[in-house]
Amino acid sequence: MTGVLIVGNGNHPPHSVLESFVASSPIIIALDGAAIMLQQRQIQPDVIIGDMDGLTSEQLDIFQSQGIKIVKDSTQDTSDISKGLTWSQKQYPGKHIDVIGIDGGRLDHQLGAFSALFECKSEAHLHTDEWLAVRVTTIPIQYSTTKSRNISLIPFGDVSGVTLIGCKYSLENDQLSSGTRGIHNEALGEQITVSCQQGDLLLLIRV
Repeated sequence: MTGVLIVGNGNHPPHSVLESFVASSPIIIALDGAAIMLQQRQIQPDVIIGDMDGLTSEQLDIFQSQGIKIVKDSTQDTSDISKGLTWSQKQYPGKHIDVIGIDGGRLDHQLGAFSALFECKSEAHLHTDEWLAVRVTTIPIQYSTTKSRNISLIPFGDVSGVTLIGCKYSLENDQLSSGTRGIHNEALGEQITVSCQQGDLLLLIRV
């Protein structure tokens, strides 16, 4: 966790968890109204990104006077989290990105956060109260876990060449499609490896 921290305007982790993310993230980006929450917890973001419908012009002026960069994007074709991911990837290529504050609130916003990973071709880690969510890529990636930890693969459409190592139900160059196959797997030890060759596949690891 050393890179960019994007903070959404949904539910947020306990203060101790938030402080841990902040301490290990030299760059903090608030999505629109999340800047208010950070201010209330005496945390100053480096950047505020979004359509700014959650902040007044007076609040924006105050944040700007504090040296915070304001990136206003009024387009309604993409969500604030998509805007944040796209901007971060362009400004800090190769940097690890963590995203918090995506759960709670409207269901469509929560689902949109997962979809944004595919829309932006992002390797960011999305954190909820109980799960870590990441986009599976063609490069086999290892993830740390613990024995019997819940693991799920959620395909968005047809996905081919799926390989999953280190779980009770392993996969080797397999195919998945929209449905329930792939959910409620279990880690066999302290590490799993996953990849796919084509398609949009979401990995969920219970934390």
